[in-house]
Amino acid sequence: MKNKLTQLFTISNKINRTHIQMIFAILALAMLVLGAGAPTIGGGGGG
Repeated sequence: MKNKLTQLFTISNKINRTHIQMIFAILALAMLVLGAGAPTIGGGGGG
């Protein structure tokens, strides 16, 4: 039982780490896109 629990925890830790890295990468790209695109969209539509 302990071996299976240890394996599950190890696998979940690896998955969590990978998911967190992917989430941060996606957030960073989204912020870059929004930051770069917002002034263009706002200036073109509102001005």
